[in-house]
Amino acid sequence: MKAWDFDAVTYNGAAYCVECLPEGVKPESEGVTPIFASDEWGAPGVTCDKCLRLHDYMGMIHDHA
Repeated sequence: MKAWDFDAVTYNGAAYCVECLPEGVKPESEGVTPIFASDEWGAPGVTCDKCLRLHDYMGMIHDHA
């Protein structure tokens, strides 16, 4: 994946596959935030709230304490 690619988004406090967004909501709709491949998360992935698909293409924040 390229840094600007994404298969998942956040919307209204939940994570979704692009295809699983609620009816009438599109990736470019207000309130939808893409989860880009270049993003870093505190977990090894994010799960779609609708279909439960695991998206693990983004980086993970590592604590180097």
